[in-house]
Amino acid sequence: MSKLSHRERVALAFDHQEPDRVPIDFFGNASMMLDDAYFRLKDHLGIEGDIEPIRKGSTANYYDERILEVFDVDFRRLFLSASPGLLLYHNDGSYTDPWGITWRKSGIYVNVECSPLADLEIDGIAKYEWPDPSRMWNTDRLAEQAKSLYENTDYALVARNPVTYGFLDRGCVLRSTTQFMMDMVLNPELAQIIIDGILDVHLRTYEMFLSVVGPYVHMVETGDDLGAQDNLLISPAAYRQFIKPAQTKLNALIKEYAPQAKIFMHNDGALVKIIPDLIEAGVEILNPVQPSAKGMESENLKREFGNQIVFHGGVDQEPQEGTEEDIRAEVRRRIDAFAPGGGYILSTCNTIVNAPPENVVAMFDEARTYGRYPVSS
Repeated sequence: MSKLSHRERVALAFDHQEPDRVPIDFFGNASMMLDDAYFRLKDHLGIEGDIEPIRKGSTANYYDERILEVFDVDFRRLFLSASPGLLLYHNDGSYTDPWGITWRKSGIYVNVECSPLADLEIDGIAKYEWPDPSRMWNTDRLAEQAKSLYENTDYALVARNPVTYGFLDRGCVLRSTTQFMMDMVLNPELAQIIIDGILDVHLRTYEMFLSVVGPYVHMVETGDDLGAQDNLLISPAAYRQFIKPAQTKLNALIKEYAPQAKIFMHNDGALVKIIPDLIEAGVEILNPVQPSAKGMESENLKREFGNQIVFHGGVDQEPQEGTEEDIRAEVRRRIDAFAPGGGYILSTCNTIVNAPPENVVAMFDEARTYGRYPVSS
């Protein structure tokens, strides 16, 4: 097959057909780099000049298209920009976001210090002032940027997840994990009020975003964290009662504004029990298909669901931080498992924490060379 454009390559993979090589993605939802790792890679590649971070309040704040060019990444992202003053910083180093959640950085993580709904009863939660997306974000020059990227490049364009947290994990940081988990069992009416409030913010945010970029994008990112290492964080029944209906409504809105785009969902951990539900809810691309989680063996996922959903990610963290041969072997394993018949986008399995820059280079080099079709089946 002759060399395809980036966009053509991605379109074939999305349609479960084999392009010229496995498409590659980087710097998306949960495929960022912690800042220290980013600067080490940038220096290793000899990229000079600093860029502005695309967000604040995280430990992975940079999106650098110069690195995407070096690795011949097939995707480029569009971001809903945060309004000035979105975060309120305190003298003790903590900060409060528009949801009223106070956070503090600790090492490589940012942890919740105060959950605004933690001590409230149902009457108090009913009076909670949900954040207003029109004050959180702005779309200045976004339409022009989207149109230019669509018309003047051949990349597959992505509407980057603007809210990061999904329905379960947002409920947990608003209410505290322990309390929200108890609510879903002992006080379902209260839990539903919280889910409904989160959904309303999501719907208004995605409507604001996609009303501008929807005609131009090929993938729209969403996310949540429903899985732990060995099982789901909540029962399948609780997922179907509280989370699935909200996901379905959000995905329907996304399709209304971007009917041509595929819906991507980031969702860590052991999810195999609810993958059919995710598909029913409208998820078309599943990330990060974490191979170290129970029941998420790549070969089994491909065999059972490979004709129903596109897999994205898969390159696990431990090999990233091993030897160069470790990471090359990991890339080959994921390509062997996921790539036959199309339907696979190679990327990291979550944000890069501490991988040596040489390993990041080796990962994408192996993806470009070993990922040529036809691959083994």
